Amino acid sequence: MMRFPGPVFLCLHCVCPFETTANWSGWSEWSMCSKSCDGGLSNQKRRCYGNINCAGPGPCSGYLLNDNARICNVHNSVGSTSAVREWSPISEQTYPCFVLCHDLSGNTPNEIKTDKEDGTKCSSAENFYCIQGECKRLGCDGEVWSNKVIDGCGVCGGDGSKCSTNATRPQFYWQLDWSPCSVTCGTGHQESIIHCMNSRTKRRTMDYFCDREIRPSDLTGECSPSDCPPRWEISSYGRCSVECGGGIQRRNIRCVVGTGRANLITVGSYQCPDPIPITEKACNLNFCPASWQTGKWSQCSVSCGIGTQTRSLTCVKFPTHGIEINVSHSECFGARPETTRACSLEACFKEFFSVPSIVVDNSTFLQTQRMKKVYLNVGGKAILLPKQPVKIRCVVKNMDSRLIFWTKDDRLISVSPYKRVHVTPKGVLKIKRTDPNIDKGTFTCMAGIEKASTYITFQTKKKAVKVAKSMMKHVLQEVPSLDKPQSDKIPGSHDHLRSLGGNSSTLAEYMVSDWSACSRSCGAGVQTREVTCGVFSDKFIKIVSVKHCEHQKKPVNIKKCLLQDFCPQWDVDKWGECSVKTCKKVGKAVQRRAVYCTNGNGTVIRRSKCQNVPVPTGSRECDNADCKVEWITSKWTKCKPHCTPRGKKFRSLSCVWKRTQKFAYSQCSSLPRPQAWKPCKSNCKKECHDHSRYCSLVGRLKMCRYETFREKCCQTCKRVTE
Repeated sequence: MMRFPGPVFLCLHCVCPFETTANWSGWSEWSMCSKSCDGGLSNQKRRCYGNINCAGPGPCSGYLLNDNARICNVHNSVGSTSAVREWSPISEQTYPCFVLCHDLSGNTPNEIKTDKEDGTKCSSAENFYCIQGECKRLGCDGEVWSNKVIDGCGVCGGDGSKCSTNATRPQFYWQLDWSPCSVTCGTGHQESIIHCMNSRTKRRTMDYFCDREIRPSDLTGECSPSDCPPRWEISSYGRCSVECGGGIQRRNIRCVVGTGRANLITVGSYQCPDPIPITEKACNLNFCPASWQTGKWSQCSVSCGIGTQTRSLTCVKFPTHGIEINVSHSECFGARPETTRACSLEACFKEFFSVPSIVVDNSTFLQTQRMKKVYLNVGGKAILLPKQPVKIRCVVKNMDSRLIFWTKDDRLISVSPYKRVHVTPKGVLKIKRTDPNIDKGTFTCMAGIEKASTYITFQTKKKAVKVAKSMMKHVLQEVPSLDKPQSDKIPGSHDHLRSLGGNSSTLAEYMVSDWSACSRSCGAGVQTREVTCGVFSDKFIKIVSVKHCEHQKKPVNIKKCLLQDFCPQWDVDKWGECSVKTCKKVGKAVQRRAVYCTNGNGTVIRRSKCQNVPVPTGSRECDNADCKVEWITSKWTKCKPHCTPRGKKFRSLSCVWKRTQKFAYSQCSSLPRPQAWKPCKSNCKKECHDHSRYCSLVGRLKMCRYETFREKCCQTCKRVTE
């Protein structure tokens, strides 16, 4: 507990909130620095003579601030070995009892906190002073947070009973208390609570009994119940490192501890509670869509004149960031880059000053109604109705049109005007009346070494109208109806072509196909559609270059899709024990694990749902030195056949695992195989019988001395010998 004597008060270049009187002394000299090293404070003082209420030049507004710059300057060039530093207060500070200083030289640490000198007035309210960096209230007895005040008789902590008999104490007076601190740790605030009290009953009463003109002002004080423990300060995750293919998001964490007034300092991470928050996580795990990738152009195929250049074209997918694989061209969307282009080198013959070039119209023409005559430019594709007159022009620059010739499927077309299909003197291909059985195919215009082709095919009127109506359902702007009559003339891109009145680009509109199915049945995928530019009339539809639709905003041709959030996938348990019960080979056993199908979030579903996903292996070999084999044998059988001196005994052999005695089948091939049989003799008594009707004769002729006769006539020979 800290005490301050009265009537002396300490001020540090502040003003006192009272009416001015002439009872202040002058300021003293600056005191010596409070520390000989590591930064300290010096101060000035002045004394208040007489009345306890110090007079000042005028009322203070808010907290009374000190000379912050001078307090920070005491840290400049601290220590004999330190680098020169220049400390300055951080701008816009409202801390009453300490100053935050930062180092202008950029060294580390670059921020320090310096407490103001004890006894500095820190509030416009009475009796609030700085004590060890905190703004605290002092009672009239000099005790910190003491509630003692001077009573009406001028006695500190008095109850008004010591006044003279002529003095009277008001029956009702204002009493100031404080609310609990707003925080349980760190630096918070507390509000003043002002009650109207009855001096006789010492109890709270209604506010209107007290004089409102002398009611104390509402106050807010600072409080610090205890220091807060260290905690983790976590920033938000930053952007993903890649847009697709699997990236990383990062965030910053640090272990901080509060030092009051919302000021945080970084401390060692070991001081913060476990677990340490993660700083990275995976993001954008969806596959990157496939894209076209082209190689470098080759050298020109000729050394002079007009040739060609080629380059490789692959469709590339990046399943994960940094990994590139080639896939089928069908997986790439967007325009297919060209792989062949013409190249022009120095002319082979000096007399040729310009190279012929064919103007190609790469459009698709779809006829829906019969026309007097169909006019086409060479290039692209034409789908016509049968029995239709057709003219195809081949516009060639830098060449006489009389030198143009045509072929049909690589066969030269006649120039005779009497033929149904022929070439006019101006190089125009003319078909008087198309025949689908003959005229379907490729017609090629040849101009020197240049050539361009138009492919012609046919379909019925019914099918053509059906296709046209289907196409126009997807046109983005209103187009002429197929039922309204219009001109037979076909718009083209050149002045010499017959046009549909004005620039054909003003008639062109974007047309889109239906969206494709989602590229993936689960998870994030994409849908695509074809975007084309077309000119429409009641008799034909012409698909032209998209440059003719530049007056419109081009529709999107790709969008994301999601049929279901999770994809079926295989999940596995941990590998089981490498046990002798699952021995497979000598020194090798089998480990197994459970394999089951889940929907991606851990829920087990039918195995058939994962049939399109490669199944992880559920077993594998493992090393087990106890997987050993041995031969076991059964008991020997009796000697077979009976009653013979050259019989055999047998026994069964089995290859088994030593530990479990289970069959090991062919695993004993490396061990010596025990004997499965052995020879034996079978001695048995035979019954004595005669086996011939001539045995009586054998006895009389004394033939029993021969073994053969003894065996055949055993009974007779036995009787003879007896």
